[in-house]
Amino acid sequence: MPTITSSDRINNPDALQKVPTEPTPELDSDWLRKQAPRWLVPVFTALSMLEALIVLSQAALVATLAFDALVVQAAFEALIPSLWLLLAVLLARGAVQGVRQWLIAGVSAGVRIRLRRRLLHRFSLSGIDQLNGTGQAATIFDEQIEALDGYYQRFLPQSISALVIPAVLIIAVFSQDWLAGLLLALAVPLIPMFMVLVGLGAQQLSETHYRSLAQLSGWFLDQVQGASTIRLFQAEAAALTAVADRTEQLRLTTMRVLRVAFLSSAVLEFFSAVAIATLAIYVGMGLLGYLTVGPAESLTLASGLFVLLLAPEIFLPIRTLSQGWHDRADAKGALASIKEALVLAPTRPFARPDFSPAVTEACRIDLNQVDFAYPGRRPILRSKDLTIHAGERILLVGPSGCGKSTLIHLLAGFLQPQHGGIQFNGHHLAELSQESLVAHVSWLGQRPTVFSGTIAENIGMGWRDANREAIESMANIARVHEFAERMPEGLNAVIGEGGHGLSGGQAQRVALARALLRPCPVVLLDEPTASLDHAGEHAVLAAMDELFKLRNCTVVYASHRRAAMSWVDRIVEIGDDQWTEHPAKAGKT
Repeated sequence: MPTITSSDRINNPDALQKVPTEPTPELDSDWLRKQAPRWLVPVFTALSMLEALIVLSQAALVATLAFDALVVQAAFEALIPSLWLLLAVLLARGAVQGVRQWLIAGVSAGVRIRLRRRLLHRFSLSGIDQLNGTGQAATIFDEQIEALDGYYQRFLPQSISALVIPAVLIIAVFSQDWLAGLLLALAVPLIPMFMVLVGLGAQQLSETHYRSLAQLSGWFLDQVQGASTIRLFQAEAAALTAVADRTEQLRLTTMRVLRVAFLSSAVLEFFSAVAIATLAIYVGMGLLGYLTVGPAESLTLASGLFVLLLAPEIFLPIRTLSQGWHDRADAKGALASIKEALVLAPTRPFARPDFSPAVTEACRIDLNQVDFAYPGRRPILRSKDLTIHAGERILLVGPSGCGKSTLIHLLAGFLQPQHGGIQFNGHHLAELSQESLVAHVSWLGQRPTVFSGTIAENIGMGWRDANREAIESMANIARVHEFAERMPEGLNAVIGEGGHGLSGGQAQRVALARALLRPCPVVLLDEPTASLDHAGEHAVLAAMDELFKLRNCTVVYASHRRAAMSWVDRIVEIGDDQWTEHPAKAGKT
């Protein structure tokens, strides 16, 4: 892949589209581990070593106390110092485990926060249109990111413990009885081997499960959002049948994952139980004198009990790891969708962070040989040129699907042309930082979003520095006061998510007031009066005319209607093959 230099980014705007927005996530299994901080492995290795030494001390103290009490028959007063020391060791073990949990909880939360920030940033550059709707994006952002918690809380730290603690304890067993140590050294590796074999199938099933869950979540959200339409067309029975069928498929996938999970647990319990039972038989027969193989004859109650106490401690980290092994499978299953979202093709590439030209009163806009086509569709724009002078108002007209909204989205930076470039005051649009773009452009789309909150909050979210007077002024211009005054709370009336409680036209007016509130040098309006009647449309257009006269901004207005001819400078008729430009018939008022 050729290297793109800084000069290429400045002189050639198309080069920006070839620059990766961030390193592509790795495809191997180390990707999850590398998201954790670098200090995690050495710190948790040291903690595991410390815990292993504490376990050895605990087993040695218990074996010594049993030997002194049962064989030596020492007085109780002589055992008190050892009992206090054993209590201190138990408290130390609890403290080490508490520190481990505290550290790993912070690591897990930090990783999930960073991944969610990366997803939000990626969605801001790419949108979520490349996914299967809002539901899948929400599932990835919430449930599938959350599925990584088990990996960082349990599997990752326990994988370190499962390597360190059994190795230290087996060495200690070898120091007491080499045959017992050999038995444990042969039994312990069998468990991870079978866990890996079972885990490969569990990972594939988990990936299928999480993909099914994400698709079902997105589909179900679509059904809920379209519930009124389903009811109007009396399609409830078909929708319920589809819900039942998709839910049954998810149930079957979930049960397949659980079957594999129970199988791996059974494998672990079988091998650990057999190993501990064999060791117990060996120690017992050696102490009774029935076994004279190897060092069995030299076993004492203290050494034999020490070995038996260490045996379950050797298998404990591996048993805990087996529980985390399913968390690993879940995390890797969820990771497929997360990686897919992290590498979405950007519709707006990263700009140079040090490049952010100052906002002027109005912007000159130049389209130079712009080509654009949606994936898998015929081109909408082909080698289009257009110059919009600073302070000019133009009206885009044409039939549905001719490219009016696409051109608005290109000017807003939501989309990037495949060829050619767009310039604001001589600066390539692709070079503008996100903050500079927001400061330059005010936009109103065909289907604006109204959020849960008061009407005034929805208007004011377009500009954080807006005061109450400015909000009320924009509410008057967009004719929001006409319906707000009929509510007891006025502009403080609370509306629901998606504009619940408002009609489509009322929600459009609230969004229009929000778009006009912040003074920007470029104003992009995509069918802003589509939900208004003719009288309301003329009133809003007249109010916007007065506002734009005061602000001296560049306005691009897309509409099927031609009511805006009275205050625009130029009309651009968009057709399939060519654009026709001519002055407004009536001229500006």
